[in-house]
Order: sequence, then C-alpha cells, then structure tokens
Amino acid sequence: MTLPAVLALLLLAATPALADTRFTLDANRLIYNTEFPVDATLIDPDSGLSPDDTVGDIAYEDIDALRALLAQHGDRIDTLRLTSDGGYIEAAYEMAAIIADYGLKTEVEGECASACAILFVAGTDRRMNRGGRIGLHPSGWGVESMRSYYQDWREDSGWKDEFAFAEWVYDEGQRDANKLIAHFLAHGVSADFAVNVVSRGMGTMWYPTRKEMEEAGFLTPDAPAN
Repeated sequence: MTLPAVLALLLLAATPALADTRFTLDANRLIYNTEFPVDATLIDPDSGLSPDDTVGDIAYEDIDALRALLAQHGDRIDTLRLTSDGGYIEAAYEMAAIIADYGLKTEVEGECASACAILFVAGTDRRMNRGGRIGLHPSGWGVESMRSYYQDWREDSGWKDEFAFAEWVYDEGQRDANKLIAHFLAHGVSADFAVNVVSRGMGTMWYPTRKEMEEAGFLTPDAPAN
C-alpha cells in the first residue's frame, strides 16, 4: 500500500462523517477545521510537539495529510471547506498549490483568517457561507519570536549586530509581501485589492465586505436569482 493511502486510512478509518477531527470527508466535501488538533500519528516524535500544540494553526503536517486524502479520494472530492484562524504561512502556500493542482472549489464556514486566505484563494470557485468572514493582513513577526530567531541564527547567518539582522528582516518582509501579491494575482484577484492587504498596518486584521471581495475577484459572486 502506498504512503498516501496509509495516511488517508489513518485519518479516516472508523471516523464517522462530521466527527471532531481536523480533516473530515462529507460526501463531495473535505472539511478542514484547525480548531481540532493534528492527528498524533502524523507528528514527528522528535519535534517535541503534542497534538494540543497544533490546535488553531495550519500546520506542516497538514500538507501530507491533504495530499494523502486527495490521492485516495480525489475522484470524489470537489470542494474544500475551510475554518481556520491561520497558521504557518509556508505550509499554507504548499497546501494552496495542492488545492490548485486538484482544481478544488473552496468554501468558508465561520472564519477563515490570515494564512487560511492563502488556501481559500487557490480555489477555482470561492464561496463564503452566510455569516462567515475572511480576515486579511500583511505578514508580521512578533518581537519575542524575532529576538529568539536572531539569537539562534546570528552566528550561522553572519549578522554582525541587530542592524544587520534588521536589514535582513526588511528584505524578507518585502519578499513576503511580493509573494502574497503574486499569489492573489495568479488566482484572478485585482491588484488594488492585493496591494490594499499588504499595505495595512502591522497587527491589523481587515475583514472586507462580501461586496468588496466579489468586486475584487477574491470571492465568486452568487448566481443571480431567476
């Protein structure tokens, strides 16, 4: 049996539809909800992480889990339903590439914020259920996380002091902004909308209206009533 098939079976075996798991298969929909932890069998024992540590975050373990489920059930799944406050942005980009490769539709239930929007916009048809909302913001980096990163990588990266590190952080921020804009544009979102997202202040979250997202090509408009 192939690795994708084994992963899919671990995730879905003996799991009833709509159970409290991160990935749930419901008819033609794959439901992804990061309120639930990553399956313990998918976490590297050497990582020091527990399932509880993954609650709320798009995680790197989700990349292979998504790939495995689609390899096993790709002929059945046409929609990915999303509920997430975000998580690891590079994991989100890898998952978005898988979503696009399978030509999946995406759908928001509740809230899809931060890195979740990267997944959402990769859908061929993008819907938001009534009462839902999508939160957008430029990439950011907390002070304590920056300090820890600087201390851990200063010697290996050749940063002579905090000013050299600050220069690298600025360049990295520019790359992150350009990558997000390019991702949005590649999926048919207007340039004005994409630039608006990355131009917002650090630590802010923008929740555009349904109309704003539809006009920008971020959200697929509802079909007109007959």
